[in-house]
Amino acid sequence: MSPNFLYCLALEITAVIVAGGRGERMRPLTDRVPKPMLPVAGRPLLEHQLDWLKRGGVARAVMCLGYRARFVQSHFEDGRRWGVELDYCVEDSPRGTAGCVRDAWDKVPGEALVVYGDIFVDISLPPLLEAHRRLGADATLVVADTDHPYDSDLVRVAGGRVTGFYRAKPGQACAPLAAAAVWVVGSRLMELVPRDRPSDFGRDIFPEALQRGLVLGSYKTDELIADLGTPARMAAFAKRRAGLQT
Repeated sequence: MSPNFLYCLALEITAVIVAGGRGERMRPLTDRVPKPMLPVAGRPLLEHQLDWLKRGGVARAVMCLGYRARFVQSHFEDGRRWGVELDYCVEDSPRGTAGCVRDAWDKVPGEALVVYGDIFVDISLPPLLEAHRRLGADATLVVADTDHPYDSDLVRVAGGRVTGFYRAKPGQACAPLAAAAVWVVGSRLMELVPRDRPSDFGRDIFPEALQRGLVLGSYKTDELIADLGTPARMAAFAKRRAGLQT
């Protein structure tokens, strides 16, 4: 049994994959196929995420689905083929990135590793989880430099904590440090998520958490996290991956 697995098991960490959006920016590619199921290096993006979770020692994940949910469920079923026990939470109407995780929270024993379904990620999990534990944070956000700051949730960081969020306008000078759509969240933070309306982590929940005095840790990394939310980004990433494999 790997050290990574023992570490994650000790924290009772469950992954929650946010994968219910319609992928409007990816149309027409997403007219029939959910965005997280689009092929990357010959395989659906979600398969790469499950491989990453398994390598990190995460044994269980919940997929938050909406648009074309059955397409995803019929492909992955119980997750056995990927070595990760899978459960699902399917929204009837869009709930936002935080709302869908709130709906799935009764399937999470303890804390959750939240990851958005439109990123390619390959970071080491034990250091992230250790940073979260050491700070005693209500949530710990992975932050990274971004090459597209004008459509990212940019963050201010001091002393190992996230201290603010902002959006930059085109042409505005800004530090290219962004929330990277991977975070560890606990129950105190999830209690802020409303049950009766959609909500977003970066726009709504994290800023409110700061106002209420909750601790948001930051975990800076230069490991691989690629936002594949537009056709141009997906094509550029595919080209880079092909170059690395030749």
